[in-house]
Amino acid sequence: IGNGTDQFQGTFNAAGFTITGLTINRPASYYVGLFGYLGESGSISALGLEGGSVSGEKYVGGLCGGNDGTITASYATGSVSGDDGGVGGLVGYNFEGGTITASYATGSVSGDEYVGGLTGSNSGTITESNATGNVSGLEYLGGLSGDNYDGGIITASYATGSVSGELYVGGLTGNNYTGTITESYATGNVSGEKYVGGLSGDNDD
Repeated sequence: IGNGTDQFQGTFNAAGFTITGLTINRPASYYVGLFGYLGESGSISALGLEGGSVSGEKYVGGLCGGNDGTITASYATGSVSGDDGGVGGLVGYNFEGGTITASYATGSVSGDEYVGGLTGSNSGTITESNATGNVSGLEYLGGLSGDNYDGGIITASYATGSVSGELYVGGLTGNNYTGTITESYATGNVSGEKYVGGLSGDNDD
């Protein structure tokens, strides 16, 4: 629903209903998820995705490939994988205008770079959200978000999954570049070769 050129700008309130066993396999596609791209006027609330798996090339998320809108009280539990950047358990890329609130993801997430348990990359706002799945890849890997940059805000959120890779590997975020993290924590095991940290692999702010 929605893509890079025709974003979903509507309102989807699932009223607590769930979708079970969603499976998407588009290894050569960008903006892959139940919603490919949520535009700045779009919103998703009270939606659960249970089980299943989502795979794509870039900007891949269990719920949404790219988010410039508002996601509230929603979750995904399936595994997510991508061949390129921006791979997250819930959202592939949370853009500057994107907001994720009171939401979570529990599935394992894997990709090359910018990979996170909740979102692959964040330059928007994440509040009161969490991720518990394991994260693996090469660089910019985080239990919650692969990176937090360009004014990105993470508040009152946490991650508990293990994170493994090579460069910029963190329990919460792989890199915090001109971003803000408050009242948040990570408890998962973290392993990598360079720029590795329990909370953030590197902090450039």
